[in-house]
Amino acid sequence: MAPTTATVERQVESPGAAVRISRRSHQKSRNGCVECKRRHIRCDEQRPVCSHCSTAQRECAFPPPKEPSRRRTRTKPIVPVQTQGLVQTQGPVQTQSPAQTQSPAQTQSSPNDFVDGNGFNSPQSQSQSQPSAENELHRRPLNVAPVAAPPLLPSFDEAFSARPAPEFGGGTDSSRPSLFTAQHLMLLHHAENDMSDNMMASGQTKRVVDIAVRHAVDAPYLIDQLLAISALHFAITAPSSQSSSLRRQATELQTRAVACFTRETASLSPDDTTSAIPRFLFASTLSLHVLAETLDSVRHLHRSHFYVFIDSFVECLRLHHGIRAVLRPTWNDILNSELEPLLSVTRDANERLIAMKSNPNTPGSSPPHEFTHLLTLLDKADLGPATVHACREAVDRLQWAFDLHASINDPNGGPHAASAFSVTVGADYIDVLRRHQPEALVILAHYGVLLHRCRRFWVFGDAGACMIRAIAQHLGSYWRDSIAWPLRVLRDETG
Repeated sequence: MAPTTATVERQVESPGAAVRISRRSHQKSRNGCVECKRRHIRCDEQRPVCSHCSTAQRECAFPPPKEPSRRRTRTKPIVPVQTQGLVQTQGPVQTQSPAQTQSPAQTQSSPNDFVDGNGFNSPQSQSQSQPSAENELHRRPLNVAPVAAPPLLPSFDEAFSARPAPEFGGGTDSSRPSLFTAQHLMLLHHAENDMSDNMMASGQTKRVVDIAVRHAVDAPYLIDQLLAISALHFAITAPSSQSSSLRRQATELQTRAVACFTRETASLSPDDTTSAIPRFLFASTLSLHVLAETLDSVRHLHRSHFYVFIDSFVECLRLHHGIRAVLRPTWNDILNSELEPLLSVTRDANERLIAMKSNPNTPGSSPPHEFTHLLTLLDKADLGPATVHACREAVDRLQWAFDLHASINDPNGGPHAASAFSVTVGADYIDVLRRHQPEALVILAHYGVLLHRCRRFWVFGDAGACMIRAIAQHLGSYWRDSIAWPLRVLRDETG
């Protein structure tokens, strides 16, 4: 508060007064927002959003006003006492100074007032003394003393925010307690109603949503990742003025989900069957999310950023391998669980493919090998034996993925074959690709053909075509013959 003219005169007349004014010039913002209190900075108390939160693009929430009988007085400080999880006060209450008197707007109920488990304000909670700003975000039962900060991701009834965010993609900072807002409900609705054929198996999205909601308490990371991929799907398939905020919220939710998954599963055994289903769905949706983000970057790729894209794609493949290793101990349990309809598309197609190849008299038992020219290229390449072996194995896995794609009966099941290659390709090939070896890039361009043939799936779109053109431009004319088939497919298979 700026000193008045009379105050300045008293500063000149009395040095003691000047010292007193100097101390008061750094007065704490006792009615500041929760975010400024957490960051230990002075809040200008500007409502509804203070200047600090507006500049840092953080959610600004003010604690409910304190009761008149609990406010600090000038004559005697109030000593805080910790009682049963709430902050109470001792000492007589005296007359307030004008500067401490609250306006009528401040004495009204705050939009941040929490609701009980039934969704209504509890009369008992309204009649009790108000907690401090930090405790208001983490309210606990009255008969339980506070111990540590609550988990990063509480259950729905524990921290469902009643205050709407200022914009669609507001989200919450990943370092703050997780809150579920009205926007998250919209994302859940979008996932269930607008992603029926865009999650895993065709028509199985409702099953995934149902499992995520059922495990929202014991495996909260799954519901967060489901919301994250819903936000990304919304941003990619329906570009609008809110696309950037949707992408930001997708990243925040994904970060929250990964942190929660790490914390919740740190003490679990790899073969724990009770958590096998939510862990599998989390891993599957996370890998799909990362693949979508990686492929989306190639659509806006500048030539000088080609190496950045390849490095990102390598990390994406490494993530797929890590997920596969984590899920391997419980794979048989997952196959025999309620997820069987989601996994049957790839399993049945692979069984048909094996049966077809095992019977040479069956028409079409020898599917065409599109990549004979790649094997010839590797035979003539001036590479070490280990590199050649890694690339030949990658070609074999790619041929299997193409054959799998041809044997899938479900018209919407093609993406399963494309994803199968990224999950099963060898780690040695990934290392060769990380070195940006031209032969490995040629194989990746042929994988782009499979992505292009599954372009109606929102994760792939035109990313396969963009990848092929980017690799061809990077390799130059020397590798023109090696890259000719993918370019010809782009020319012939359009629409």
